[in-house]
Amino acid sequence: MARQGSSSAPSLLPPRVFPSTGFDLIDRSEKIEEERLPFYNRDDYYPMRIGEVVNKHYQVVAKLGYGTSSTVWLCRDLRGGKYWVLKVHVNTLEHIQELEIYKHLSTVPEEHIGRGYIRDLKDSFDISGHHGKTHKVFIMTPLGMSLRSFQEMQKDHVFVPDLVKSALRQVLMGLNYLHASQVIHTDRFEKDLHSDNLLIAITDESIFSRVEEDEAQAPSARKQADNGAYIYVSRYMMGGAGALTIGDLGQARLGVSGLKGPAMPTPYRAPEVILNMEWGAAVDMWSVALVAWDLLETEGPFRIYSHDNQEQNDAQHLAAMTALLGPPPREFLLRSKDTAKYWDENGRFPSSCLTRLVLLLT
Repeated sequence: MARQGSSSAPSLLPPRVFPSTGFDLIDRSEKIEEERLPFYNRDDYYPMRIGEVVNKHYQVVAKLGYGTSSTVWLCRDLRGGKYWVLKVHVNTLEHIQELEIYKHLSTVPEEHIGRGYIRDLKDSFDISGHHGKTHKVFIMTPLGMSLRSFQEMQKDHVFVPDLVKSALRQVLMGLNYLHASQVIHTDRFEKDLHSDNLLIAITDESIFSRVEEDEAQAPSARKQADNGAYIYVSRYMMGGAGALTIGDLGQARLGVSGLKGPAMPTPYRAPEVILNMEWGAAVDMWSVALVAWDLLETEGPFRIYSHDNQEQNDAQHLAAMTALLGPPPREFLLRSKDTAKYWDENGRFPSSCLTRLVLLLT
């Protein structure tokens, strides 16, 4: 992970002046972008403005996205004109796991072919926002839209098999690098690998200046909050079809085995997570399989069966897995006493378990 720094400050390009009029102003009663996220708190986010110069030389030229813990912006480095992405974190994060993961990966030899399929971090620094609260900022290479956004543009919202095969090869190479580096993408905080954090690399870098020019000529729609801050509508950025890149290591963790506890969104949980077994890097492989399904089919193989009864939901989830994949192998059954609730030692549903399952489902 490179660090910025020089004994003599380079001359800076003059910052661009962006329009203060000519954009659609969205009604304050309408929720947009990050406002729609659960537990959103406006004061947690940095009040970024397009045209603002951050850390003395990064001028923000467009908003690219948002999430529960950050907003993402395209910026131009006034020290030479190169474009970067600013990932600006909310001010409530006491510990940024993603930074620790990147620090660890910076110590791993770079020869692994899969390294090129993981988003890189170039630099990080702090800025002050509301009430003097600190926001950690990442400087990253710009990437294009997510695979999920691209999928939404396809007919019937599915991809052809050959494209999915190519995508999976790249994802597996990236995961192989992470696992070889003792990093697992999925963690216990309801995160997993999905098409929204698989980003398409840019091959035509002229798209960056075009996005900036578009923002100058046709400013993004925005909403002004009560505190005067703006919430901007994000722009898509697609400049060629480069490598598929795994992003969002915000809940990744060191160690690829011996983990316990909750993990993954409910419909995407691996069986070992449902059954309270120790889990590890294999859950990333489970996520890859579900990504493949989601890219090829209009409906997922599993869903939330009961919002009110976790035991019933688990029983239905495991029954659906068994119907789709067949009975689990004996070595899997021996990993947890909880498997006896659903299968006998041969992986079959015994009559007592079927009776229990019927009772749960009625």
